[in-house]
Amino acid sequence: MRNLLLLLLCSVSLSAQPVRSRKFVAPFPGTAEMAIKESSEQLAAVKETFEKDIAVLTHLRNADAALADAMQPDTAIQKAYEEVKAAREICPEFLVKQGAIKMEQELESARRSPMSADFGRLRSLLRDEALAPASRVVVRDASHLEAETLAWLRVQELISAHVRALSELASAGLQAAEGTK
Repeated sequence: MRNLLLLLLCSVSLSAQPVRSRKFVAPFPGTAEMAIKESSEQLAAVKETFEKDIAVLTHLRNADAALADAMQPDTAIQKAYEEVKAAREICPEFLVKQGAIKMEQELESARRSPMSADFGRLRSLLRDEALAPASRVVVRDASHLEAETLAWLRVQELISAHVRALSELASAGLQAAEGTK
């Protein structure tokens, strides 16, 4: 009876101890996936803005090229006016839009008397007031994209190192379980 009581006490004390299970708490990979999805959505908006800025710059360069041909002043001024107007209608940044409006006004007054228009002055105004700010906007945006690209490359390196460490750890565990090491 005494042995039975001792056996009963031992079994109760063993069953009262919590069972310890080893669970590995790994960072949730879904968090990284969600960050990449959010970044992709932001990239779509940035891409749209960047393409708009490039289109503005292209229109302004076409206007400059049109003003370079002074052999047919009517046609050159009309083409430059249309290109500047198209650039303004894309809704560029404030300084670029302000320069395009100013240039549009200058080209409008030059259209009234195209034979007496000073094409050198018009091109200089176009370059200073509209083309230079548009170019700075595109360079600024490209620089930001370049910095973001470098940041994503660093993230990719970190992910690669983490995956390599996980793989080595899992491999070591499997080799130890097989008894081959």
